[in-house]
Amino acid sequence: MKIALVGLPQVGKKTLFSLLTGVASDHLHSHSGDYPIGMVKVTDPRVDELSALYKPKKTKYAEIECTLAPAPPRDAKPLEQWLGKLKDMDALCHVVRAFEDPAVFHASGSVDPLRDIEVMNLELAIADLSLVDLRLERIAQEQKRKQDPERAEEAALLLKLRPGLESGTSLRAHSMQDTELKRIRSLQFLTLKSMVTALNCGESNFPDPQLLEAAGAKITPGDEVCALCVKLEAEVAQVDDPRERAEFLEALGIAEPAVHVLTRLLYRALGYIGFFTVGVDEVRAWTIRRGGTAVDAAHAIHSDLAKGFIRAEVMKCHELLAAGAERGSGHAAEVHLKETARFHLKGKDYIVEDGDIVHIRHSG
Repeated sequence: MKIALVGLPQVGKKTLFSLLTGVASDHLHSHSGDYPIGMVKVTDPRVDELSALYKPKKTKYAEIECTLAPAPPRDAKPLEQWLGKLKDMDALCHVVRAFEDPAVFHASGSVDPLRDIEVMNLELAIADLSLVDLRLERIAQEQKRKQDPERAEEAALLLKLRPGLESGTSLRAHSMQDTELKRIRSLQFLTLKSMVTALNCGESNFPDPQLLEAAGAKITPGDEVCALCVKLEAEVAQVDDPRERAEFLEALGIAEPAVHVLTRLLYRALGYIGFFTVGVDEVRAWTIRRGGTAVDAAHAIHSDLAKGFIRAEVMKCHELLAAGAERGSGHAAEVHLKETARFHLKGKDYIVEDGDIVHIRHSG
Protein backbone atom coordinates (compact mmCIF):
# COMPACT_ATOMS: atom_id res chain seq x y z
CA MET A 1 0.00 0.00 0.00
CA LYS A 2 2.07 2.91 -1.26
CA ILE A 3 0.91 6.46 -1.79
CA ALA A 4 2.90 9.56 -2.75
CA LEU A 5 2.36 13.19 -1.82
CA VAL A 6 2.83 15.31 -4.95
CA GLY A 7 2.45 18.99 -5.68
CA LEU A 8 4.11 22.20 -6.81
CA PRO A 9 6.81 23.89 -4.68
CA GLN A 10 5.84 25.63 -1.42
CA VAL A 11 2.42 24.03 -1.01
CA GLY A 12 2.99 22.47 2.42
CA LYS A 13 3.90 18.90 1.38
CA LYS A 14 6.73 18.53 3.92
CA THR A 15 4.65 19.72 6.85
CA LEU A 16 1.74 17.49 5.83
CA PHE A 17 4.09 14.51 5.40
CA SER A 18 5.41 15.09 8.93
CA LEU A 19 1.86 15.30 10.29
CA LEU A 20 0.84 12.08 8.55
CA THR A 21 3.92 10.01 9.35
CA GLY A 22 5.40 11.57 12.49
CA VAL A 23 8.75 11.95 10.70
CA ALA A 24 10.27 15.23 11.87
CA SER A 25 10.77 17.83 9.13
CA ASP A 26 14.50 18.08 9.85
CA HIS A 27 14.84 14.39 8.92
CA LEU A 28 13.42 14.81 5.44
CA HIS A 29 16.67 15.40 3.59
CA SER A 30 16.94 12.70 0.96
CA HIS A 31 20.16 10.86 0.12
CA SER A 32 21.24 9.36 -3.21
CA GLY A 33 18.04 10.54 -4.87
CA ASP A 34 15.78 8.61 -2.49
CA TYR A 35 12.49 10.18 -1.44
CA PRO A 36 11.52 10.26 2.26
CA ILE A 37 9.22 7.40 3.29
CA GLY A 38 7.06 7.03 6.39
CA MET A 39 4.12 5.03 7.68
CA VAL A 40 0.69 6.65 8.07
CA LYS A 41 -1.72 5.38 10.71
CA VAL A 42 -5.25 5.28 9.33
CA THR A 43 -7.22 7.07 12.04
CA ASP A 44 -10.46 5.15 12.50
CA PRO A 45 -12.88 6.14 15.30
CA ARG A 46 -14.23 2.59 15.31
CA VAL A 47 -10.84 1.28 16.46
CA ASP A 48 -10.86 3.82 19.29
CA GLU A 49 -14.38 2.83 20.34
CA LEU A 50 -13.57 -0.90 20.24
CA SER A 51 -10.42 -0.26 22.26
CA ALA A 52 -12.42 1.67 24.85
CA LEU A 53 -14.85 -1.28 25.05
CA TYR A 54 -12.27 -4.07 25.39
CA LYS A 55 -9.47 -2.10 27.13
CA PRO A 56 -6.82 -4.25 25.42
CA LYS A 57 -3.11 -4.39 26.15
CA LYS A 58 -2.42 -3.17 22.62
CA THR A 59 -4.31 -1.26 19.91
CA LYS A 60 -3.15 -1.38 16.30
CA TYR A 61 -4.40 0.80 13.41
CA ALA A 62 -4.13 0.02 9.70
CA GLU A 63 -1.11 1.63 8.06
CA ILE A 64 -0.16 3.06 4.66
CA GLU A 65 3.33 3.61 3.28
CA CYS A 66 3.69 7.26 2.25
CA THR A 67 6.39 8.80 0.05
CA LEU A 68 7.18 12.50 -0.11
CA ALA A 69 7.82 13.36 -3.76
CA PRO A 70 9.52 16.65 -4.66
CA ALA A 71 7.90 19.15 -7.00
CA PRO A 72 7.94 18.12 -10.69
CA PRO A 73 11.41 18.97 -12.11
CA ARG A 74 11.64 21.23 -15.14
CA ASP A 75 14.46 19.38 -16.93
CA ALA A 76 13.70 16.30 -19.01
CA LYS A 77 15.98 13.75 -17.33
CA PRO A 78 15.04 14.53 -13.70
CA LEU A 79 11.38 14.70 -14.77
CA GLU A 80 11.66 11.23 -16.28
CA GLN A 81 13.11 9.92 -13.00
CA TRP A 82 10.36 11.67 -11.00
CA LEU A 83 7.65 10.11 -13.15
CA GLY A 84 9.37 6.73 -12.89
CA LYS A 85 9.18 6.80 -9.09
CA LEU A 86 5.50 7.72 -9.19
CA LYS A 87 4.80 4.63 -11.31
CA ASP A 88 5.71 2.49 -8.31
CA MET A 89 2.94 4.09 -6.24
CA ASP A 90 -0.53 2.61 -5.83
CA ALA A 91 -2.22 6.03 -5.48
CA LEU A 92 -1.35 9.74 -5.35
CA CYS A 93 -2.25 12.62 -3.07
CA HIS A 94 -2.05 16.02 -4.75
CA VAL A 95 -1.38 18.75 -2.18
CA VAL A 96 -2.67 22.07 -3.53
CA ARG A 97 -1.89 25.49 -2.10
CA ALA A 98 -5.01 27.47 -1.20
CA PHE A 99 -3.50 29.84 1.37
CA GLU A 100 -2.23 33.38 0.93
CA ASP A 101 1.14 34.26 2.47
CA PRO A 102 3.33 36.98 0.96
CA ALA A 103 6.35 35.47 2.71
CA VAL A 104 5.98 32.20 0.77
CA PHE A 105 6.57 32.44 -2.97
CA HIS A 106 4.38 30.63 -5.50
CA ALA A 107 5.98 28.98 -8.52
CA SER A 108 3.33 30.48 -10.82
CA GLY A 109 3.39 33.92 -9.23
CA SER A 110 -0.08 33.80 -7.68
CA VAL A 111 -2.29 31.53 -5.57
CA ASP A 112 -4.87 29.78 -7.76
CA PRO A 113 -5.71 26.25 -6.54
CA LEU A 114 -8.04 25.46 -9.45
CA ARG A 115 -5.31 26.35 -11.94
CA ASP A 116 -2.78 24.24 -10.02
CA ILE A 117 -5.13 21.23 -10.06
CA GLU A 118 -5.30 21.53 -13.85
CA VAL A 119 -1.52 21.92 -14.10
CA MET A 120 -0.86 18.67 -12.23
CA ASN A 121 -3.59 16.81 -14.13
CA LEU A 122 -2.07 17.97 -17.40
CA GLU A 123 1.46 17.03 -16.27
CA LEU A 124 0.40 13.47 -15.54
CA ALA A 125 -1.71 13.20 -18.71
CA ILE A 126 1.23 14.34 -20.85
CA ALA A 127 3.43 11.70 -19.21
CA ASP A 128 0.88 9.00 -20.03
CA LEU A 129 0.48 10.34 -23.57
CA SER A 130 4.23 9.99 -24.13
CA LEU A 131 4.02 6.42 -22.87
CA VAL A 132 1.12 5.68 -25.24
CA ASP A 133 3.07 7.02 -28.23
CA LEU A 134 6.17 5.04 -27.25
CA ARG A 135 4.17 1.85 -26.83
CA LEU A 136 2.38 2.32 -30.15
CA GLU A 137 5.73 2.71 -31.93
CA ARG A 138 7.03 -0.51 -30.38
CA ILE A 139 3.88 -2.43 -31.27
CA ALA A 140 4.09 -1.18 -34.86
CA GLN A 141 7.68 -2.43 -35.11
CA GLU A 142 6.75 -5.81 -33.60
CA GLN A 143 3.78 -6.21 -35.94
CA LYS A 144 6.03 -5.66 -38.96
CA ARG A 145 8.07 -8.67 -37.92
CA LYS A 146 5.15 -10.87 -36.87
CA GLN A 147 1.44 -10.19 -36.63
CA ASP A 148 0.04 -10.72 -33.14
CA PRO A 149 -3.74 -10.33 -32.51
CA GLU A 150 -3.12 -9.50 -28.82
CA ARG A 151 -0.79 -6.62 -29.72
CA ALA A 152 -3.27 -5.41 -32.33
CA GLU A 153 -6.03 -5.23 -29.69
CA GLU A 154 -3.70 -3.40 -27.33
CA ALA A 155 -2.86 -0.85 -30.04
CA ALA A 156 -6.56 -0.33 -30.80
CA LEU A 157 -7.24 0.33 -27.11
CA LEU A 158 -4.35 2.80 -26.82
CA LEU A 159 -5.56 4.67 -29.90
CA LYS A 160 -9.03 4.90 -28.32
CA LEU A 161 -7.56 6.34 -25.10
CA ARG A 162 -5.14 8.75 -26.76
CA PRO A 163 -7.56 11.65 -27.54
CA GLY A 164 -8.59 11.91 -23.91
CA LEU A 165 -4.99 12.23 -22.76
CA GLU A 166 -4.37 14.85 -25.44
CA SER A 167 -7.14 16.94 -23.88
CA GLY A 168 -5.69 16.46 -20.36
CA THR A 169 -8.33 13.95 -19.24
CA SER A 170 -7.18 11.17 -16.94
CA LEU A 171 -7.56 7.54 -17.93
CA ARG A 172 -9.66 7.09 -14.77
CA ALA A 173 -12.39 9.08 -16.52
CA HIS A 174 -12.73 6.34 -19.16
CA SER A 175 -15.13 3.48 -18.55
CA MET A 176 -13.02 0.41 -19.22
CA GLN A 177 -13.81 -3.27 -18.90
CA ASP A 178 -11.65 -5.49 -16.69
CA THR A 179 -10.14 -7.13 -19.76
CA GLU A 180 -9.07 -3.73 -21.09
CA LEU A 181 -7.58 -2.67 -17.76
CA LYS A 182 -5.67 -5.94 -17.60
CA ARG A 183 -4.32 -5.38 -21.10
CA ILE A 184 -2.63 -2.08 -20.16
CA ARG A 185 -1.91 -2.68 -16.46
CA SER A 186 1.78 -3.42 -17.01
CA LEU A 187 2.29 0.06 -18.52
CA GLN A 188 1.64 1.62 -15.06
CA PHE A 189 -0.18 4.70 -16.36
CA LEU A 190 -0.13 7.51 -13.80
CA THR A 191 -3.64 8.74 -14.56
CA LEU A 192 -5.03 5.28 -13.86
CA LYS A 193 -3.92 5.66 -10.24
CA SER A 194 -6.51 6.94 -7.78
CA MET A 195 -5.87 10.47 -6.56
CA VAL A 196 -6.91 12.40 -3.47
CA THR A 197 -6.72 16.20 -3.75
CA ALA A 198 -5.85 17.94 -0.47
CA LEU A 199 -6.48 21.70 -0.45
CA ASN A 200 -4.10 23.36 1.99
CA CYS A 201 -6.13 26.38 3.11
CA GLY A 202 -5.17 29.30 5.33
CA GLU A 203 -6.67 29.88 8.77
CA SER A 204 -8.82 32.66 7.29
CA ASN A 205 -10.42 30.55 4.53
CA PHE A 206 -10.63 27.07 6.08
CA PRO A 207 -12.58 24.99 5.12
CA ASP A 208 -13.94 27.18 2.24
CA PRO A 209 -16.99 25.17 1.01
CA GLN A 210 -17.13 27.12 -2.28
CA LEU A 211 -13.53 26.19 -3.09
CA LEU A 212 -14.22 22.56 -2.20
CA GLU A 213 -17.17 22.51 -4.59
CA ALA A 214 -15.18 24.17 -7.38
CA ALA A 215 -12.24 21.78 -6.86
CA GLY A 216 -14.64 18.83 -6.94
CA ALA A 217 -15.66 19.90 -10.44
CA LYS A 218 -12.00 19.92 -11.57
CA ILE A 219 -10.99 16.47 -10.40
CA THR A 220 -11.80 13.15 -12.04
CA PRO A 221 -15.29 11.86 -11.10
CA GLY A 222 -14.97 9.31 -8.32
CA ASP A 223 -11.83 10.86 -6.84
CA GLU A 224 -11.83 12.48 -3.41
CA VAL A 225 -11.09 16.07 -2.39
CA CYS A 226 -10.74 17.50 1.11
CA ALA A 227 -9.70 20.76 2.74
CA LEU A 228 -7.33 21.19 5.64
CA CYS A 229 -5.19 23.91 7.15
CA VAL A 230 -1.76 22.32 7.52
CA LYS A 231 -0.44 25.21 9.63
CA LEU A 232 -3.33 24.88 12.07
CA GLU A 233 -3.08 21.08 12.12
CA ALA A 234 0.63 21.38 12.99
CA GLU A 235 -0.24 23.62 15.93
CA VAL A 236 -2.86 21.12 17.15
CA ALA A 237 -0.36 18.24 16.86
CA GLN A 238 2.09 20.06 19.14
CA VAL A 239 -0.39 19.90 22.03
CA ASP A 240 0.67 16.71 23.81
CA ASP A 241 -2.12 16.41 26.37
CA PRO A 242 -5.19 14.74 24.74
CA ARG A 243 -7.61 16.72 26.90
CA GLU A 244 -5.98 20.05 26.07
CA ARG A 245 -5.91 19.07 22.39
CA ALA A 246 -9.64 18.28 22.47
CA GLU A 247 -10.34 21.64 24.15
CA PHE A 248 -8.21 23.40 21.53
CA LEU A 249 -10.18 21.74 18.71
CA GLU A 250 -13.48 22.54 20.39
CA ALA A 251 -12.50 26.21 20.73
CA LEU A 252 -11.76 26.23 16.99
CA GLY A 253 -15.08 24.56 16.21
CA ILE A 254 -13.36 21.49 14.75
CA ALA A 255 -14.88 18.07 15.51
CA GLU A 256 -11.87 16.10 14.27
CA PRO A 257 -8.47 17.04 12.82
CA ALA A 258 -8.79 17.15 9.03
CA VAL A 259 -5.56 15.20 8.70
CA HIS A 260 -7.38 12.23 10.33
CA VAL A 261 -10.08 12.46 7.68
CA LEU A 262 -7.37 12.58 5.01
CA THR A 263 -5.86 9.28 6.21
CA ARG A 264 -9.19 7.55 5.63
CA LEU A 265 -9.54 9.10 2.17
CA LEU A 266 -6.05 7.87 1.26
CA TYR A 267 -6.97 4.40 2.50
CA ARG A 268 -10.11 4.30 0.36
CA ALA A 269 -8.20 5.60 -2.64
CA LEU A 270 -5.97 2.53 -2.43
CA GLY A 271 -9.03 0.31 -2.83
CA TYR A 272 -8.92 -1.16 0.66
CA ILE A 273 -11.38 -1.74 3.46
CA GLY A 274 -10.72 -2.48 7.10
CA PHE A 275 -11.89 -5.37 9.26
CA PHE A 276 -11.16 -5.87 12.94
CA THR A 277 -10.08 -8.49 15.43
CA VAL A 278 -10.94 -7.77 19.06
CA GLY A 279 -10.06 -9.06 22.50
CA VAL A 280 -8.45 -8.14 25.81
CA ASP A 281 -4.97 -8.72 24.37
CA GLU A 282 -5.37 -6.65 21.21
CA VAL A 283 -7.82 -4.64 19.17
CA ARG A 284 -6.50 -4.42 15.63
CA ALA A 285 -7.51 -3.12 12.22
CA TRP A 286 -6.53 -5.31 9.29
CA THR A 287 -6.42 -4.43 5.63
CA ILE A 288 -8.05 -6.28 2.75
CA ARG A 289 -8.85 -5.30 -0.82
CA ARG A 290 -12.45 -4.30 -1.43
CA GLY A 291 -14.28 -7.44 -2.57
CA GLY A 292 -11.95 -9.77 -0.67
CA THR A 293 -13.23 -13.03 0.82
CA ALA A 294 -13.08 -14.52 4.31
CA VAL A 295 -10.06 -16.57 3.19
CA ASP A 296 -8.34 -13.38 2.05
CA ALA A 297 -9.04 -11.92 5.49
CA ALA A 298 -7.57 -15.02 7.12
CA HIS A 299 -4.46 -14.68 4.93
CA ALA A 300 -4.10 -11.01 5.94
CA ILE A 301 -3.86 -12.13 9.57
CA HIS A 302 -1.59 -15.13 8.92
CA SER A 303 -1.05 -17.46 5.98
CA ASP A 304 -1.54 -20.52 8.21
CA LEU A 305 -5.08 -19.35 9.02
CA ALA A 306 -5.90 -19.29 5.32
CA LYS A 307 -4.43 -22.78 4.77
CA GLY A 308 -6.41 -24.29 7.64
CA PHE A 309 -9.54 -22.16 7.17
CA ILE A 310 -12.75 -23.75 8.44
CA ARG A 311 -15.12 -20.78 8.79
CA ALA A 312 -15.23 -17.18 9.89
CA GLU A 313 -17.17 -15.85 12.86
CA VAL A 314 -18.45 -12.40 11.87
CA MET A 315 -20.05 -9.57 13.81
CA LYS A 316 -20.92 -6.07 12.65
CA CYS A 317 -18.94 -3.35 14.37
CA HIS A 318 -21.87 -0.98 14.90
CA GLU A 319 -23.98 -3.76 16.41
CA LEU A 320 -21.20 -4.80 18.80
CA LEU A 321 -20.56 -1.22 19.89
CA ALA A 322 -24.27 -0.62 20.47
CA ALA A 323 -24.51 -3.79 22.57
CA GLY A 324 -21.33 -2.85 24.41
CA ALA A 325 -22.73 0.59 25.29
CA GLU A 326 -25.66 -1.16 27.03
CA ARG A 327 -23.72 -4.00 28.66
CA GLY A 328 -20.39 -2.37 29.49
CA SER A 329 -17.93 -4.94 28.15
CA GLY A 330 -16.89 -6.53 24.88
CA HIS A 331 -17.49 -10.06 26.15
CA ALA A 332 -21.03 -9.27 27.32
CA ALA A 333 -21.73 -7.57 23.98
CA GLU A 334 -20.58 -10.67 22.07
CA VAL A 335 -22.80 -12.91 24.20
CA HIS A 336 -25.76 -10.65 23.47
CA LEU A 337 -25.15 -10.77 19.70
CA LYS A 338 -24.99 -14.58 19.84
CA GLU A 339 -28.25 -14.70 21.77
CA THR A 340 -29.96 -12.40 19.26
CA ALA A 341 -28.71 -14.25 16.15
CA ARG A 342 -26.34 -11.47 15.07
CA PHE A 343 -23.21 -13.59 15.43
CA HIS A 344 -22.74 -15.11 11.97
CA LEU A 345 -20.78 -18.12 10.73
CA LYS A 346 -19.47 -17.56 7.20
CA GLY A 347 -17.77 -19.79 4.65
CA LYS A 348 -14.67 -19.16 2.56
CA ASP A 349 -16.59 -17.33 -0.21
CA TYR A 350 -18.07 -14.71 2.12
CA ILE A 351 -17.25 -11.18 0.91
CA VAL A 352 -15.87 -9.25 3.86
CA GLU A 353 -17.51 -5.86 4.45
CA ASP A 354 -15.83 -2.74 5.80
CA GLY A 355 -16.13 -2.75 9.59
CA ASP A 356 -16.65 -6.49 9.99
CA ILE A 357 -15.29 -8.01 13.18
CA VAL A 358 -13.81 -11.36 12.18
CA HIS A 359 -12.56 -14.38 14.09
CA ILE A 360 -11.14 -17.22 12.02
CA ARG A 361 -11.78 -20.84 12.98
CA HIS A 362 -9.04 -23.01 11.56
CA SER A 363 -7.41 -26.41 11.83
CA GLY A 364 -3.90 -26.64 13.17
